[in-house]
Amino acid sequence: MKITNVENCAGPDGIVTLSDDTTITVNDDCSLSLGGCVKVKGYNTASGQYQVSLNGRRLVGKSVDLCDPTTKNAVIGKIMPGGVCPVGERDICIDPNMKIPVGKMLSMLKGTIVIEAALNHDTGISCIKIEAVASK
Repeated sequence: MKITNVENCAGPDGIVTLSDDTTITVNDDCSLSLGGCVKVKGYNTASGQYQVSLNGRRLVGKSVDLCDPTTKNAVIGKIMPGGVCPVGERDICIDPNMKIPVGKMLSMLKGTIVIEAALNHDTGISCIKIEAVASK
């Protein structure tokens, strides 16, 4: 799998944005390692959805509320403080040695994979989109 694009799809005014130097590496064990920082402008609410699609077809989609302590999400929870709101303005720099499991399912897929997370906040919106190409 090769990462082809990482985008702040809410633009520069997004409440949660990735730094320009963000990197995503696919490891041999099918996990992802991220480098760079996440800039948070601050919010009291953070709910929305994330989805994974393959060749334009939605495979997985789920609603998420980052302010709900019962929300469990392996990817978002490793980066953002989940279940605790309000969140003040801050930069969260990601440990590049931290691995995010994405499951062996992704390693079996062939084609264009798009992972998108979109959140609505009381202070605006956030959207992060990651595109990758998987080939066998």
